Amino acid sequence: MNTTFWHNFFRKDLNLKNRWWHRLLFVAFVVAFVAVVWGVIADTLNSAQLPKYTKVGILSDRVDAEIRLIGNLVQPGERIGVYEGNVYGNSYNQNGGWLLRQEYYCSKNISSKVEEISAKTEINYYKGNLDLVSLSDFKNYLAQNSALCVQVLGLDNPERYGNVKKALSWGLEADDMAVWAPSTVKSVFAVLQSVFFIALGFLVILILYYKVFLYIVFGKNAKL
Repeated sequence: MNTTFWHNFFRKDLNLKNRWWHRLLFVAFVVAFVAVVWGVIADTLNSAQLPKYTKVGILSDRVDAEIRLIGNLVQPGERIGVYEGNVYGNSYNQNGGWLLRQEYYCSKNISSKVEEISAKTEINYYKGNLDLVSLSDFKNYLAQNSALCVQVLGLDNPERYGNVKKALSWGLEADDMAVWAPSTVKSVFAVLQSVFFIALGFLVILILYYKVFLYIVFGKNAKL
């Protein structure tokens, strides 16, 4: 940028420090800047956009031969989601957060563990793609789809399922889930990024004040 733009940028020729309205505007400017920065950070916290998360693994990699509830596959503070955007706010509560609270039993070769899960849950009905199926068909269905988890599914369709209220079903929602952990670096960067853009906006206001407003009111070279 041309150096003449910055020459006498703060208009020392106007002796602005001795003008009450300039001091008032300066105080308002500082207060507004602090208020906006605080408001943006508070809004980010209230909307559950902090802390930021980074991907640390795939949920399927944590599954072993033991039958475990899906909630036991993650560590305290970790979240699950297909994409990073899925682990914040309402999106997380309705997806990964909801899933971790469900009765999803996960294990390698889950098709061979169906009888054990049935004994654990006392559920002896099995849902295939649409309808209830036999145990052998259900096991084949899981094996064909390389299923990771089996869920306890509530049924509320008497016309299709009769009096059956619960059945074991393929917990397909867990298959593509990644594991995410809080990241201090990403969180700090996100805050600094917000502050940077706010500061940029206030810098524009500052330039307009000194280079446009004061020029219109006092001209280029005012004499006191």
